[in-house]
Amino acid sequence: MAPFMWSFKRNISRFNIDTQLFQYIIILFGLFNLSLCLYEDQVGKFDWRQNYVGRIKFASFDTVSTAKKIIVATEENVVAALNLKSGQILWRRVLERGYAGKIHALGGVADGDLISVSGGVPAIVRVWDLATGHILNEWPIADQNPERLQDVKWHLKDGTLHHILPLYSSGIEVTSYDSKTGEKLNTRKVSAPFITPETECVLAAPYLACLKGDNSLAILFVVNLFDANAQPQSITSNNIFGAGAQGPFHLISPFGDESVLSVIAAGDNRQRILIPDKVTNTIPRDIDGDAKLYITTIDNEKVLLETIFKDGITQIKATNLLTSESLTDISVTVSHDVFFSPTIVASICPRVNKGIICRHLLSSEDHSVALMQHNKLIWIRQEALASIATVEILELPMSDRDQTIETEFNLKERDIIGMATRRLTAQANQLKSLFQSAFDMNPQRRSQHADLVRDKFGLHKMIVVVTNAGELYGIESKKGEIIWQVRVNNFASLKKDSNVVLLYVQRGSQHFPHPPQCALIASDKITGEGIIFTFNPITGQALNGLVKLGYKIKQSMLLQTTTDEFLRAILLLDTKDKVHVYPENATAIAASVGKSTYLFTGDEETGVLSGFSLAYSTSSELIAHKVWELVLSPKNQKITHIASKNPLEHVHSQGRVLGDRSVLYKYVNPNLVVIVTEGVGNIHKNTMNLYLLDVVSGSMIFSLVHKRVRGPVHIVHSENWVVYSYYNDKSRRTEIATLELYEGKVQSNTTVFSSLTTTRLPMVERQAFIFPASIESMRETITEKGITSKHILVSLANGGIVELPWMLLDPRRPINPELREEGVIPYMPEIPLHMDAIINYNQSVFRVSGIYTSPSGLESTCLVFAHGLDLFYTQVAPSKTFDVLKEDFDYYLIVIVLVALMIASYVTKKLASQKAQKQAWK
Repeated sequence: MAPFMWSFKRNISRFNIDTQLFQYIIILFGLFNLSLCLYEDQVGKFDWRQNYVGRIKFASFDTVSTAKKIIVATEENVVAALNLKSGQILWRRVLERGYAGKIHALGGVADGDLISVSGGVPAIVRVWDLATGHILNEWPIADQNPERLQDVKWHLKDGTLHHILPLYSSGIEVTSYDSKTGEKLNTRKVSAPFITPETECVLAAPYLACLKGDNSLAILFVVNLFDANAQPQSITSNNIFGAGAQGPFHLISPFGDESVLSVIAAGDNRQRILIPDKVTNTIPRDIDGDAKLYITTIDNEKVLLETIFKDGITQIKATNLLTSESLTDISVTVSHDVFFSPTIVASICPRVNKGIICRHLLSSEDHSVALMQHNKLIWIRQEALASIATVEILELPMSDRDQTIETEFNLKERDIIGMATRRLTAQANQLKSLFQSAFDMNPQRRSQHADLVRDKFGLHKMIVVVTNAGELYGIESKKGEIIWQVRVNNFASLKKDSNVVLLYVQRGSQHFPHPPQCALIASDKITGEGIIFTFNPITGQALNGLVKLGYKIKQSMLLQTTTDEFLRAILLLDTKDKVHVYPENATAIAASVGKSTYLFTGDEETGVLSGFSLAYSTSSELIAHKVWELVLSPKNQKITHIASKNPLEHVHSQGRVLGDRSVLYKYVNPNLVVIVTEGVGNIHKNTMNLYLLDVVSGSMIFSLVHKRVRGPVHIVHSENWVVYSYYNDKSRRTEIATLELYEGKVQSNTTVFSSLTTTRLPMVERQAFIFPASIESMRETITEKGITSKHILVSLANGGIVELPWMLLDPRRPINPELREEGVIPYMPEIPLHMDAIINYNQSVFRVSGIYTSPSGLESTCLVFAHGLDLFYTQVAPSKTFDVLKEDFDYYLIVIVLVALMIASYVTKKLASQKAQKQAWK
């Protein structure tokens, strides 16, 4: 009996184990079935991403590791490693935004360690692993003079970090730290009574040099920072350049292995080199004032590299630093069209069996980065794309065949001979194209790229971007390839300390044979006056060139009325409130619509908002008449955001159907603008005011105040609703608030909205939600007819872009769950973030500065382009792809079913006729 019981228990235990294993397997497969993911073959099919690092600030060649690479630190607060052979990013680390992540020093590469200093109060010192980019150690330095952060200088050498602070009219305080552990080593003060707030100082370690003086005479002071008993040395500009040198004078410390000084006399456009320890003995050789200098070491000798850029030719002249002997073997001259005034930021010239091979890392004024070896460019990176100011997405032109058909139907003459000739020519061209396609002899198109033609659904488009460096790019949307690149000289933004530039589409590609035309509006860097650059957005070819307006631009507007050539004119308002039109021959057209044309301006400094009317314009002159003016708290509040609606937007539905089958009509005001002001309130707390202003009549539609909140503020204004985000200081969280405006159950005007006749204020529904992440940018989706549901695209600080349905942000979500309404879910304070709502899945996009959306030919599909430190392009379908068949649609099955139904219907017809015949004979 005992063996039987033992066997029974063993079988029971085995059964329990098998049962538990079976349960685990069911749970595992259940998780797989519940997961939502992207098909592997869809990755990169409708989207692409490009990574950048930004403009180079510090650079160094890694000669210690086995994998040769270039270590860079950029103006975008990025530390990265680039592949020496291809220029691709091996690893990249993105630091904090703003001054908190600003990189002040980078060094230690030659010793096998990478050390960076970034931030302000406190400054953060980080030790990085060269191979992987991982942080090995970090420690803070709390500065004792936070108001003097701009004057602080840093120096890294032999594992020691030196913190250098000039003290006005006194001296220089030097504090040394162990760069790896953060241990404070010593503090010393060096006498330097010549330092004042107006003094221009640069660090040429171990010396600090300061230039003091005016345009006629300047004095250069040099002091040794590591010798407490050292006395400052001085030399005048006359001793450097000779008597009669023309200022203003500038002082720089060139990049390189040796600490030298360069003094520039801007009036004479020349410069000279000084060695700090022999400051009284200048090198008696004039250098071109536009030349960029770099000091490198070749065979234990210091070599001066002068980079000169003129007429598209870059020349690098190498001379011995002390003897000024020319070194022709390593001097190079390169002719190209991809650089503008490059500078050497890192150089290495090792001696090999074939001789000396020099590699130069060049950084251009247009932010591009390239590696040059001898007189050959190994690779180039377009880092200007990391600082995009504005974007437009345009339709591509028609194919050559469609253009031929369009030309044939546009011809006015209808003679028989001409029509027959054109028909024979068209048939011959089609036959020629057939032979070329059959034998793979397709030539490149005459006027456009090989595949830059409009597709059937309007998904293939041209992305035109303008960067802060004055560089324009044309990027095709299918693969992200750069088609053309154009530079605008002396380019600057319209507003100081901002990235405001305007790009208008004056004529699209639908008006063949007229070429498409875009106009870039900016200001001249030297004079500050407005400039207009017109170009073809498909080819990048300049049309009317660069036009200098001769006045400063205050406001601009693109007219809806076109000329006989389908060109939309641009209205320009200068600082004297005088109206101009571009092109000038469109003045009569602008005056004809002057009674219905209004302009408004907003001054961020004074808080003054003004509205102008063109009703008094004549056919020969445009007159701007001020009709209203409003002042928004100029003392405590400052205007930070002005958001209007997207001019491409179409409102499909005028109302909203309620639960009782009544209609709540939307307040759709095309002249409504959202204005946000930020500042400190009466209780000395951060306050944000939001205003809804009709800019035609100047009437205030709605306003509200948020106390104890601050930026960053992001706004989306569309149809009859507004979505904006802010940071709540009291609750320490990011919140999203929504406003929705309705006229009521009776519509004031069923045909045309008028700001001058509508006096009834709208009903405002509002609600706030908790958003569990930090927001960098927001934008709404847009489609061609406005039928598709609206979604909000939100870029997160962690690199994701989330697609939020409008129903989650609906301000009419009821707090009481018993009050149900169709299409409205109950209110919950926190907005959930689902991982399947991230449209860029694992393709993280960092530092997103803007999201641009554009309609496609499909009503269900919206094109999305996100730009920042990275570029990302994709397609979204807020209401799913209801107007196209799915990719996995079984075409064979539907064909078989249709054929079977046809055969069955035919057989049934025969059988029915036979049955009817038999019944007739009965």
